[in-house]
Formats: sequence, C-alpha cells, structure tokens
Amino acid sequence: MPIKFDRPAVTDSAPDPSESLAALRDRAPILAKFEKPPLGVVLGSGLGGLADAIESPTIVPYAEIPGLAASTASGHRGEFLIGHLASRPVIAMAGRLHVYEGHSLRDVTRPVALMAGLGINELVVSCAAGGLNPNFNVGDLVLLNEHSSWLDGKLGAPPTSFQRTNDSANESAAAAGCFRRSLSTCDPQLDAIAHQTAHTNGFELRRGMYLAVNGPNYETRAECRMMRRLGADLVGMSTVPELLCAASAGVRTLGISVVTNLALPDAPATADHADVLEVCERAAERLQQIVRAIATHGA
Repeated sequence: MPIKFDRPAVTDSAPDPSESLAALRDRAPILAKFEKPPLGVVLGSGLGGLADAIESPTIVPYAEIPGLAASTASGHRGEFLIGHLASRPVIAMAGRLHVYEGHSLRDVTRPVALMAGLGINELVVSCAAGGLNPNFNVGDLVLLNEHSSWLDGKLGAPPTSFQRTNDSANESAAAAGCFRRSLSTCDPQLDAIAHQTAHTNGFELRRGMYLAVNGPNYETRAECRMMRRLGADLVGMSTVPELLCAASAGVRTLGISVVTNLALPDAPATADHADVLEVCERAAERLQQIVRAIATHGA
C-alpha cells in the first residue's frame, strides 16, 4: 500500500555549508554552551516520542536552515531538537528526509552532515523496517550489523567542511564524490553498550542486514522472496545513506530498526502505515533505554 505524501519541489543545490552551520548556531545558542561533543540521534517513523526525553530542547525546523528541506512523510516532524539527555549534549533529528519524497541522496544526508559539522562524535540512527527474517517478530529491535542500498542516485560525499577528519581516505572519497562504502557502520563499543542495555532491561536485541529501497510502496511477495535469498533480514526506505555519511565524516555510528511488520512471502499480511507508527510507539521505551545508555557510557 503506497504511503501518501506531498512531493516538494526540491533541487540538489545548496548554499555554502558554512551558511547552514551559521544559521543553525544562530537559532540554537545552546550549541555554544556544550562542553563536550554532542550525541547525534536520528528518530525515524513513529519514534519521535523519544524526543520527549530530551531536556528543555531548542527546536529548529529543517525548513528554517538554508539548504535543508521540510519533511513531508507521516510521522516525521522535520526538526532538530538540541538539548541534553542523561546530562549529555544531544542533537536529534525528529524525522528524516526520504528519496521517495523527491529528495536526492545529497539532500537526504545533508542534515546528518550538518550534525557532523557541529561536532557530534557518535550517531544512533533509528528506523522502522519490514522483517524478512522468519525468526523476527513484530516489535523486535534489530541492530544493523550489515546493510545494502538499492536507493536511486549516487551517494555523494558529505560537504568537505562538514567532515571531522582529514585523513587521505576521506579526502579521496570526497574527490571521488562517493562515500567509503567499505566503512563499518556498526561501532563495536556502541554495539556492546546496546546489547548490555537490552540484557539488563530484559529484552532481546537481534542483529540483521538492512536493505534500503526507494519506496514509497511496500514490497511484493516476489520482491520479499528475492531480498531474503540475497541475505536481507530487514527492508526499509532510509538509514543507509545517513550511516555512510556519518561514518565517512569520522563519526562512530549505530543503526537500530524496529520490526513493524513481517514481509514474509509465504505468510503474506497487509502492511498499513498507521500500524507501523503504532508498533514504533510501543518500541520507543526500549529504544530510549539504549540511547540513554549510550549517552551515559559512550564517548
């Protein structure tokens, strides 16, 4: 069933990165008061409830920042939330941009590149996904230990001035106009914190390979069968470009999906976006526990 959205008129042109950074700093003076690197968080479909845990946040809509576009997808607020979580400075994206909204991959990753320019050193990316693995259940949290992207368009490098490291590999990636696709986007320390948190709080955190596709329609039975045979455990419409963008900029990353529906070809079920949002809301407490632990015990 297609997800309804209003396609914006968005181009891949953007102002100089320094203009975007200056605009965000101007709208969020709290950034100048941070005494240690912030934790970055991307809140996907239905996971915006985690935003309520951020203490006294400064809210900056994407549309107010030069070079960023407003989010049109249901369940995505399209705002930066800047404050503290467990006494750690945090910059959260309440909602994201998608290719199916009419954005280029460069547009999709620009908010993450901007957060890297503001000095985040860790990024937790959350998302909703369909479960292709028959061992998964609706509501499971799955750590993304592998990923693949079938999204249209070239994965352009983050703007050079947003990159936090200056090693030759990053410079080569920027010159080639692509992400370092060989980068691991599952940081071992963040992985360990997430799994210890799950164990302490009595829930299972699974692992799996996430496949990113264009959307906005859900997959057919034939497509699900093909994806599963290729090794995918989850299928969604986002996340991979954001993880690659952050990792290419020297940020330690961790991706976590909520299984919102089972995309099993031999046990077909109709997926509905309202049901997806409801499942995400129920899983938000467990995700919040993981993010709080990373805020407390991460770098």
